[in-house]
Amino acid sequence: MRYVLAIATLVLAGVLLIFGIGQRTFLAGPAEIRYEAETMEGAAYAVLPAEVLDAAPGQPNVVVESPGAFVAMGSQTDVDAWVEPFAHEVVGIDAANRALTSTAVPAADAAEDGDAEEGEEAVAGLDPRGSDLWLDEWSANQDAASEDEENTPGGEASLLRVPMDLEPGQAALIAVDGTEPLPDSIAVSWVQDRSTPWAGPLLAGGALLAVVGGILYLLAVDHNRRGLGPRRGRRGPLQGIRNSFGKRKQRSALDGVDAAGVRPPEGRGRTGAAGDADGQSAADPSAGTAPKRKQRGKKAQRVALPAVGLVLAFGVTACSPSYWPDFGNGQPEETAEPEESAPNAAPVPVSGQQIDRIIQRLSETAGAADDALDADALAGRFTGDALAQRAANYQIREDLPSYEVVPPRITEEGLDYDLVQSTEGWPRTMFVTVASASGVDDAAAEDAEATEEAEAADTDAGAEQASSPSLALLMTQQTPQDNYAVSRVIALRGGISMPDAAPVEEGTALLSADQQGLVLSPGEVGDAFASVMQEGADSAAAENFDIAEDDALTTRGGAAWQAQAQQDADDDDRTVKYSVTVAQGEEAPVSLSTGTGGALVATTVIENRIEDADGGRWQPQAEGAVTALTGIEGSVDRLERQVAHQMLFFVPSAESGDKIQILGVTTELVGASE
Repeated sequence: MRYVLAIATLVLAGVLLIFGIGQRTFLAGPAEIRYEAETMEGAAYAVLPAEVLDAAPGQPNVVVESPGAFVAMGSQTDVDAWVEPFAHEVVGIDAANRALTSTAVPAADAAEDGDAEEGEEAVAGLDPRGSDLWLDEWSANQDAASEDEENTPGGEASLLRVPMDLEPGQAALIAVDGTEPLPDSIAVSWVQDRSTPWAGPLLAGGALLAVVGGILYLLAVDHNRRGLGPRRGRRGPLQGIRNSFGKRKQRSALDGVDAAGVRPPEGRGRTGAAGDADGQSAADPSAGTAPKRKQRGKKAQRVALPAVGLVLAFGVTACSPSYWPDFGNGQPEETAEPEESAPNAAPVPVSGQQIDRIIQRLSETAGAADDALDADALAGRFTGDALAQRAANYQIREDLPSYEVVPPRITEEGLDYDLVQSTEGWPRTMFVTVASASGVDDAAAEDAEATEEAEAADTDAGAEQASSPSLALLMTQQTPQDNYAVSRVIALRGGISMPDAAPVEEGTALLSADQQGLVLSPGEVGDAFASVMQEGADSAAAENFDIAEDDALTTRGGAAWQAQAQQDADDDDRTVKYSVTVAQGEEAPVSLSTGTGGALVATTVIENRIEDADGGRWQPQAEGAVTALTGIEGSVDRLERQVAHQMLFFVPSAESGDKIQILGVTTELVGASE
């Protein structure tokens, strides 16, 4: 029975070891599950909805094999809107056949006149890379180059494999570069979990039972051999086995004793003196026992090898976490539940990660244009008054390096005060704040010379701006295929406190120009402040604004500039007549609700400063910045300079009783005429 129990234990140990090893080998499932779809001829884009990735268990990977392959992820709404003008495919799932399907979607009408061919030419070849809509994007030429270079003919990377987890309401866009059709097939591969949490326990249990079975077998052998030896004079465990070893020792001892029980003298064996017929040397008494010792050593090795193997097996299983079950607390990690929003609330179309990436791209574009003084380099990222002011500044500084007004450089450092319009449509508006850096290097600052009196008068209104102020950027995305473009860049005034605003995750509303409930409607704010500049403190609109006594715009611009310039001319006996007109610019004001009562209003006020000879002998002089900007030079009868003030106001609610605050301004000479 003891032998049966030992053998059964060893058999069970073998079964456990086989199953433990099998979990890592012949019992393991496939490394991945792969579904493929054949693409249709000529299609340049494919949309992969989130539900397709839920068709199989495991980590989904989108696999595209083509030079220049591109994959992006974004919201389903954004991806659909981006591909709407193009003929594209929508990838589906065929669970029965374990394959992907492909459904062709024709391009939407690109023109109201129904000229489809003209519309297709207008949108053909649009590259999706770098769109502000994408939450993330990958390109084979960048991401797979190091991985696939050795396996690609000619060393060109062509395989793009993207691990992707899409949340409900998201989708992936698959393309090449917009000019080339998709590869013949695209695939989704689900990488399977290769961890075997029962392999470790099975191997460890098998090793333990093998040791136990070996011990049981040893005890069975001991019990069987106890009756073969003397029963008196021996105590302790494993007596039968020790009897066997004792008999071997006695047998070895008898080999050196003669028939009379007397051990021969040293140097003589049982057969006589040294050098007899046995061929053994008398000087080597161990020569006869050496083969027996070798046999015992081999038997010991045969016994030790299985034990060493079991120890190694147990050690290997203990070193790999994937061999063992997770002995955590067994409770799922607590995840923050999404906050419930109003049933009809529009989603926030831009995440914090997207805002950071947009600011980074904008900073790179603006920085390159600032270095080269190239307004064309701003295309696609600047528009409206922001583009007009920067272009005018570049033109002046290119011909007049000593020009003092240098726009601060836009940096990548966000200041965490952002307002994003909640909407599913277009255009989309966003307000962000960033840090800036001085646009003048140290060497240029040391060599800069003072400008002429007329030039200084043009830039007095901007003297309050710090060398590197915080900047407010107002950006708009006109269509899904466009990126966010900056329409206004406003230098925030030092020492101000921005009004409380709702978190960026909650979004905000874009207010109409005639929005009621505020101190002034957004469309009236610019005109009201223009009247304050032109008429001074006596303006009826002045009571709506909280204006400091040393405010640069009201003390050195508008009516104040006219009065000071006229006084200087009269003191010098110059018969020149000065006048000024101030009005809101042609670009429509933009207003965003702060979400806590009140609104931010961004607008542009245009100040026209006029010098007229008025028939006298003194004539205005066109020089410096005016000449660099317009080419007008020398004495003229009438000179009109156009100065643009991009401004940011906080307009509180009417019921609060507070006044409108001026949060920031950027001033630049943008034009001149005779």
